[in-house]
Amino acid sequence: MPPPDLYLHTMNFKRYGTSYHPVLRNAEDLKASLALDESLWVATSAPIHAFRMDNDFLKYLDSDLDLRVKCGELEDAVLWMFDLLQDPSGVNAASTSLNQDHLNPGHPEAKSLLDLLKQISPEKKEVTLQEIRQWRKRLEDKPVSENGVVLPDAAKSDTLKLFLSDVLSVLEGANHPSGKKGATREVLDRFQALSSSRLDWLGRLDESDDLGRSLIQPLGADTAEAYAVYQNVKPAIEHYFRLCDAVDLDPESKNRSWPGLPADLNWENAEAVDQALRNSPLAAPNQERILKFNKELNPAWARDLHDFRQKVIIPLLDKTDEVMNPQIWSDICGKMDGYGKWQAEEPGKELAPLSKERLLEMNQTELRNQVLELIDHQKESAIDLKEIRRAEKLALYQGLLLEFANNFIAFPHLYNPKRRAGFEMGSLIMDGRRFNLSVQVPDRAAYLKGIEGGTMFIMIVELTHTQRKEKFDIAVPATSGQQGNLKVGKHGVFQHVDGSQWFATVVHIADNPISIGEAMLEPFKRLGKAVTQKVESITQSAEKKLELSGGEAVTQIQTAPAAPSAAPAPAPSGNMLAGGGIAIAALGSSFAFITKIFAELQPVGVLKGLAAAVLAVLIPSSIVAWLRLSKRDLSVLLEGAGWAINSRMRLNATQCRSFTTKPEFPEGSKLYRDREWWLWRALWAVALAWLIQQFWK
Repeated sequence: MPPPDLYLHTMNFKRYGTSYHPVLRNAEDLKASLALDESLWVATSAPIHAFRMDNDFLKYLDSDLDLRVKCGELEDAVLWMFDLLQDPSGVNAASTSLNQDHLNPGHPEAKSLLDLLKQISPEKKEVTLQEIRQWRKRLEDKPVSENGVVLPDAAKSDTLKLFLSDVLSVLEGANHPSGKKGATREVLDRFQALSSSRLDWLGRLDESDDLGRSLIQPLGADTAEAYAVYQNVKPAIEHYFRLCDAVDLDPESKNRSWPGLPADLNWENAEAVDQALRNSPLAAPNQERILKFNKELNPAWARDLHDFRQKVIIPLLDKTDEVMNPQIWSDICGKMDGYGKWQAEEPGKELAPLSKERLLEMNQTELRNQVLELIDHQKESAIDLKEIRRAEKLALYQGLLLEFANNFIAFPHLYNPKRRAGFEMGSLIMDGRRFNLSVQVPDRAAYLKGIEGGTMFIMIVELTHTQRKEKFDIAVPATSGQQGNLKVGKHGVFQHVDGSQWFATVVHIADNPISIGEAMLEPFKRLGKAVTQKVESITQSAEKKLELSGGEAVTQIQTAPAAPSAAPAPAPSGNMLAGGGIAIAALGSSFAFITKIFAELQPVGVLKGLAAAVLAVLIPSSIVAWLRLSKRDLSVLLEGAGWAINSRMRLNATQCRSFTTKPEFPEGSKLYRDREWWLWRALWAVALAWLIQQFWK
């Protein structure tokens, strides 16, 4: 609830467009605005991305971090600022420099702020925002942040620095204010858990049988390579022995399984042939269930089987035989699958780049405790940062809150042609006009849904900047003139308020009348369009009939019996001439009918009838046009982008001409036209005079 003294200030309101906005000229007006009912504010909520203001300022305003500024958050910010300031002259001057004498010494937070300001600037009373931010950066760049993020640079020994570097090389660190990644208590806990489980897993490599042979690595360091070779041939070998079992049960099945190439194989396609061979058995199955490595092998598998014998069978079983039966295969699987199962259970794969020896060194409690000590010692820095951010917040509020309120509680700058509102993006130059009002569109689909049912002509324009490699959308209303050549795909140039130029393309249009004249002509445009479509339909139908008649005539000529050379057949041309005569006669009858109708009418009656018909359309369309255009509301433009607007922001004539302008030629310019232009105008005047004379005879 605002303090009672706020109600002692007389609040002024000024009419902008069709609504009244609070007048916020100085600190007293800003403070008194808190006593107003929020329904008298122009806006009650807005997305922070809509404002071209300091990012840190907007983040401080957005106290609940929902990326929106709401009326309650603005009220809290204003109250907090005035509670800390006993002298609001800095607010009136829009100054971001804090004067120590302006702070309220009775406020609980003021004493620590004063101590900080004296520490930043011992020799002067005023501290600038730039100086405050320099201190903030210096504190944030410390290797241990306020949130306990430790950079390797914080280590007091090379051993600890290497430990932190290795941890961060395998695990994702936390964000440090400097932009780097650092270790936290959570990162250390995760590393300890993963390293312990991985060391246990690696320790299983030392398990052996009674004869001292490793249970996991039967081939020692060569086990990994041998296991890859084993895995490559395992499915094919198991399939081969399965076929041998089938042949033992049904000897005829051998003919069906070997060589096993599809009947429809394209032998000219080398890739298809290779794949077919690869899908075929290793060798011809036999009832003895023996795989012979020296004969009748599938050529697509010969190299793989050779590697399997050299790298697995011989070193694992110490057998040089060139045959393998199911018993030998089972023995191989028993020895190799243990390694595969162990490999599948690998924990902490993120730590794989670190050797077992390095993990043993890093898994020492002492190193972890040293990092935790660094984290515990960051509390002093955290207190300093909290205080420096409070000073930055107060400086930003003092310099920018009044400006923000004039883009939230009231919109005076929006209606001032010489100024830009804080949410305006710039001017679009297109179709010989300058569109001076534009707002950013963060989500095109959501924006189009938000402006449904509006009465404004709004273009969604995509802006691209090749050098910056950026792209975003804006909404631009057309408020005066005609639609002209504005259409989807139209290109132009956008001049951003920061001075940059962007390539602009219209990607969507909310099509509504722009002016009363355009709205009045809309029924006639629809009528003209309907007539044009009907004429085109009739013309297309006539063309099809003509093409059909011509085709039939040509067919008759081609299929007619041969005539003596001295007497060519005239029938087809006679048909075409007859058809043409009928068409000419029909046109003549139509013109005669029209002439007769007009001859029976009096010229005055014709003119009155035409005038009555035009007025019958113009009068209601004019009324409807005026009603629709009078309801054009700028709030639709903002609400589509996520604003919550209280006030009706109806457009008046001055605003319409201000937001969409067609620049005049410079003073003193001379305009030249071709002489033929005057000649054509004179001819049209003579023709019109002759027509009027004929009607009034």
